[in-house]
Amino acid sequence: MKVLITGAASGIGFDLALELAKRGHTVYITVHTKSQLERVQEKIKEMGLNVLCFKMDIRKKEDRKLIDTLNIDCLVNHAGIGNGGSLLYMDIGVLKDNYETNIFSSFSLLQEFYQMKREKGEKARIFITSSIASMLPIPFLGCYTSSKAAISMLAFTLKEELKYLKDHDITISLIEPGAYKTGFNQVMIDNKNKFLKKNNKIYEHKDSINKIQRNMFTLIEKTCTKGLVKKVVREIESKSPSFKIRTPITQGIFAKLFLLFYR
Repeated sequence: MKVLITGAASGIGFDLALELAKRGHTVYITVHTKSQLERVQEKIKEMGLNVLCFKMDIRKKEDRKLIDTLNIDCLVNHAGIGNGGSLLYMDIGVLKDNYETNIFSSFSLLQEFYQMKREKGEKARIFITSSIASMLPIPFLGCYTSSKAAISMLAFTLKEELKYLKDHDITISLIEPGAYKTGFNQVMIDNKNKFLKKNNKIYEHKDSINKIQRNMFTLIEKTCTKGLVKKVVREIESKSPSFKIRTPITQGIFAKLFLLFYR
């Protein structure tokens, strides 16, 4: 199978690419910057794996056209960013930036892939990465978690639309990972400081907020992505992929219980 994974410079996306390549699939991955491209290409070369890496800013239409040049069977829409900060004080542009990348650009790529496969009459699989955090109102990370909530809802809706269209040749699957020790969560905690101004109340408490959040993620983060990657690979290779892939189970159960009692 030929698989394209966006946003795979490191972490879950990169680990997934390596596992698929080891299993004999042709794997294409995209990264955001030129420096990431050079670093990842060197790393792949050292490993001797069949993974081709491209630079793609999914916010740019001309970059998204890459998908027209690759004869892929499966798209893993994994690219995304996380901006931290207080919803009360952050510049609205920060929120827009998060939504532009995680939702609008990501789904523009999905639309292009779907329409291309429909026109060719070919079967395809689409995997969309959201997060278990989409179900949780995490203070000062709402910019990120709300974008993931939108992604999950769009994926559920796409699934229902395909039923109405009786389109069984193209499947939609939703990946909802929990917290993993990839460095992504720490970046969100740190980057919220970029958007803080000294004249707002949040600034006075930024150090204690950062400490609480770091301790929280240290407590819950899984150190290995192997279980998640194994589940996603199984669904990519399956004759009939499951719609929802949510792991770790314990974090998923906690999120469900929270929704049950909080709402």
